[in-house]
Amino acid sequence: MAKKGTALGALGALLDQSLVQIAEASADARAYDRQTIHKVSDVWDNNTFPLFHAATALTSTGRERRARAALAWMADLGPARRSWMIEQASATGHPLEQILPPLVVDPLYTRDYRGRVMPPFMPLSAEAALELGTDYDLAATEVHTLLLERAGTRLTGSLVLVAPRRYDSGLQAEEPAELHLSLKDVTDIHFDSDDRMGVVLEHGAEEGIVIGLGACGRLRAASGTVHPDDPAWHLSAAGRAADRRTPPREERTRRASKRRRRHPEGAALVAATILHSAMLEIRMVSYSHLADQIPVRLLARALAGAGTDILAAGARRGNRREQAFHDLINVWIENTGPALTPWLAGRLRYLADSTQLPDSSRAWIEEITGPETAHPYLATEPVTDLPSEAELRLAKYTAAHARHGSAQVSSTILNLALPPSPQDAPSRPWRLSALKIDDVSRFRLRADAFDGPHGLRTAGETNTVESLIIDGDALNVGGSKAGP
Repeated sequence: MAKKGTALGALGALLDQSLVQIAEASADARAYDRQTIHKVSDVWDNNTFPLFHAATALTSTGRERRARAALAWMADLGPARRSWMIEQASATGHPLEQILPPLVVDPLYTRDYRGRVMPPFMPLSAEAALELGTDYDLAATEVHTLLLERAGTRLTGSLVLVAPRRYDSGLQAEEPAELHLSLKDVTDIHFDSDDRMGVVLEHGAEEGIVIGLGACGRLRAASGTVHPDDPAWHLSAAGRAADRRTPPREERTRRASKRRRRHPEGAALVAATILHSAMLEIRMVSYSHLADQIPVRLLARALAGAGTDILAAGARRGNRREQAFHDLINVWIENTGPALTPWLAGRLRYLADSTQLPDSSRAWIEEITGPETAHPYLATEPVTDLPSEAELRLAKYTAAHARHGSAQVSSTILNLALPPSPQDAPSRPWRLSALKIDDVSRFRLRADAFDGPHGLRTAGETNTVESLIIDGDALNVGGSKAGP
């Protein structure tokens, strides 16, 4: 086990703590935190192989040097990632601040490859609201997407607004501008899809952010950010002002490119690929309509303690290291249980067929997996019947629109926490169910729809729900085939 205060120990502890966070965020659907699950699993997309690269260096000095480089690479994504790393490492007794290089704060405005200034992610303040009102006709702005979600216990939200420009965009902007708002600590929401034209942005010291939606709708939140997704933003009043104070692209200091790391070899490569694949599967919860299909809790439980175990295996030499990683993978296989074993076996067989491995690793894979070559899709069992009570975790409405020249119907995605069925053990955790309703004729939502379990009424089959009502009218979704 790596010592506390070392870069290698901190790197392994971050993986262990990540798996703890993912397991806690998925333990029960009533406290399901899809945002945390996605954020934490996403860390290991670009950092799993650097972890193994550090763990398998030949000397302790080499392992420490590589771990420092891996941590610096991980923290280089931005201040939010760096803060998360320091907080999580500290929770395991590994101080990180003296190990990481000094924080480099990126400028507010940057330029794209053509040298055009790019819009930033701005705090949704009174100044930002005034700036947006100058460049876009908010009275003619239309709600394209509304999403409200319980992330753990916090109610969060996001909006995508289609906004007509007030400035001359010339011939350079073929697509309409979109304003992307991200909101924290939402306290109130009243929205009706029949009343989504016109937006008012206000910000006060006491009431926080207040957004008027249509003639009668509103959304209140403690804080938020806004980002104009506008290919012509550099021509707006705000863009022209930013252009005057942003250095030319070629004059900015460029960070040194990262040297390409070698991938681990043999059984270490097999273990790294399995861990990486599992994190990518977990990250699929970012697609809210798939959230109930990803066995997050089972994967996190199977890999628990992986950081510590990888460091221990990597510290061995030669055949002992190869055997240690074989043993670790065997533990993962045993921990997965019958539900995940076929998927894991499929990943192993794919590696044996597509990757250069030592004969010992190839023979070991063939021995534990057998001749079957299928690689099944990893998914949990679908919900066959909806109960009469449920807890709303996520509600997303998307208006009808054109995409790449093709008409798209309006739709709603819902994530519900469902109680154990009468046939389940009373101690079974609530589980998640994701529903999608297409061609939505009406969508109404109030904040109290998220306040605990409510009565649930649906029409249509489970997989083709035509309408859904929660708590009288706190949430009312009607498809085109549903009655009034």
